[in-house]
This record gives sequence, C-alpha cells and structure tokens, in this order.
Amino acid sequence: MFTLLRNQTIRLGFATFTRITRLKRVLRHLFQPRLVALDHVTIAVRDLDVARRFYCEVLGAEHFMTVDDETFRRFGRPPAANNGEGSHHVSVFLGGITRIDLFLQQSGQPAVAQGHPHYAFKVAARHLLKWKARLDQRSVPSEGPLQLGPPGQASLYFNDPFGNHLELVCLGFAHPIPVRPPVMTAVAWPQEAR
Repeated sequence: MFTLLRNQTIRLGFATFTRITRLKRVLRHLFQPRLVALDHVTIAVRDLDVARRFYCEVLGAEHFMTVDDETFRRFGRPPAANNGEGSHHVSVFLGGITRIDLFLQQSGQPAVAQGHPHYAFKVAARHLLKWKARLDQRSVPSEGPLQLGPPGQASLYFNDPFGNHLELVCLGFAHPIPVRPPVMTAVAWPQEAR
C-alpha cells in the first residue's frame, strides 16, 4: 500500500510540475510569438500497408489519411518521383493532438542496438501490463516494464516492424520491476537481427 501511495504521489507531483512549467512558459511569452504544440512527427517505414496495420491494429492509432499519387492528383500535384519514396505516407493519431506521418522510406531507421532516437507514448499505469500482453499476443518482441526514472515510473520498449524504437511510459506503476535500461537487441524482430 505504501508503494502505491508513494508512486501515485510522485505521479501527481510530476503532473503538477509539468502544468506549472507550461503555465510559466505561456505567461512569460504571452505577447510574443511562441511554439504552440508539436504538430507532427515523421517515422520512416518500408511498407505503408504493413505500417498502417501495425500502428492502427496493434497500437490502436486512428487512421487520418493516406497520401499517395492519387492524393497528389486530387491536389493538382504531379506524381511522386522514385515510386513515392520519401513522399507517400500514412498519417495516424495515437492519442493527443500530435499526428504521426509514416513515410515510405527504405532507410532512416535506427541501428538495432542503438537506443535513440525512439518515440515514447504515455499510457495509464493500470494499462501497461495490458499493453505488454497485447504485444506478446501479437508476437511483438518487447523489453519491460523497466524503471529508468523515479519510483513508479515504468517503460515498455519494442520496435515497429521496420526497426523504429517505440516506448510506452507511465508514472504511478506499483509493481516491482527491474531498474535498468532496455537491451535494444532484445526488441529486434527476427528479420531485424541482421
């Protein structure tokens, strides 16, 4: 019971600190130009259909749109060069207001053993083990939950089918877990383990 209370207190402390920091930033720059929010992030993928299925069916993303030569034609643009490499993409929302654009690109994924860059998504602490089970059920290799931050912080690491490093993170996690960084080679899909 003490662990749960301590971890929830830390979670609330971080949430409060985050809100205060954001409010100070807004007030300090009230009448100045400022960045409002992160609009979108791009992730390189080698197959748009596989990417859409993984991000929508496994991670629960909402498909927003697909941008391909047909889309370009509707907007009066010429077809993309190189069979759409670097131009065609699938846009999804994974919660929040930040859009993720999955761009057709045969390179740009991080090295298998390299931890960065990676994309971290916040989840509720009570759902982290459900996410672990969901990934296991779909044969997605994962590492965690692991603690790298304060007590009650937990992270679950895995890759998308193209080797992009992903993380599900929460505060307020009450189960005992190892305190260590992930072994990134453990989350490589069989075809990635070159």
